Amino acid sequence: MKPELSIIIPCYNSERTLREAVDSCFKQGLTKPFEIIMVDDKSTDNTIEVMRTLAGQHPEIQLFFHGTNLGGGATRNTAVKNSTGNVIFCLDSDDILPDRTLVRMLAALTSRNSDGLTIHRSIKFSGTDIQKVHHVDSPTEIDSKITLESLLQKNGLFCPLYVNFMYTRKAFNKLGGYPISHGFDTQGFAWRFICSGLTAYVCKDAEYLHRIHFNESYYLREYNAGGISYNWRDILLEHYYVFNKKALYFILAFNCQDFTRNILTELSQIDDVFVRDYINVCGKIHPTLKIKLAVQKRVKRSSLKGYYYRLRHRFIELINKNEYKKRK
Repeated sequence: MKPELSIIIPCYNSERTLREAVDSCFKQGLTKPFEIIMVDDKSTDNTIEVMRTLAGQHPEIQLFFHGTNLGGGATRNTAVKNSTGNVIFCLDSDDILPDRTLVRMLAALTSRNSDGLTIHRSIKFSGTDIQKVHHVDSPTEIDSKITLESLLQKNGLFCPLYVNFMYTRKAFNKLGGYPISHGFDTQGFAWRFICSGLTAYVCKDAEYLHRIHFNESYYLREYNAGGISYNWRDILLEHYYVFNKKALYFILAFNCQDFTRNILTELSQIDDVFVRDYINVCGKIHPTLKIKLAVQKRVKRSSLKGYYYRLRHRFIELINKNEYKKRK
């Protein structure tokens, strides 16, 4: 029987956490057939051995392997393309699903008749202890449709599409999968989802346990390599057609080399960044933006120039702090 749900698990150097992630899949209260598609992205530890052991214990698991390291986006795409369910949920190999999360989300996805459904609370826990909660991210609005504006995370508000969420196969096919040209495949997938004219809601009380302070995450690797704003710029320019001229000029002129700045954070502080009819623009096919950007080499935080940027940023902070005290 064809599974209703496909759980995809991209794997990379996750020998210590993979079993816990997989075990949580079998505590979801799913009564209909489901499958687990695991794809290894050329791990250098014993992840493949753990995968094979788990597959031997659970007939629901299917394994696939990359011959070279292709990155998170490509690994997720491989998993989806080898899955068969009409509904897909991605679980990272170092994260955990609380009991009965997926059965609750499946029911809500059907009742909402939406293209996607995301979690209500992203619980960040430290290391190996799920009771050691570092912080919890949660959106302010639950019943409303997730909008393009929410992707800007104005005033530090949490966007629930920037975590793994449930979506239909039809939606995945429409938006063309996860991006593979940069390191922010999850965030890029969220932008593609909304800009493709698809609808997503928050599933009330659905939670996701996100492990932090364990291995070096992909985000931390990009952070240390000075790539945060480069990744965001690639995402924003892919969807250039939703931005007005003022916002587009800001994106193109932004100095991504200076890792002490964040292009998305600064863009969110600008009033009125979208074109007026962006709702009608989303969901349509647009040509790729043809523009040649100046070549800028990434600056590692640990480099000499990186030290200069950090020192300068600290100096500016002190000046602004002193000016603030004087005005008071």
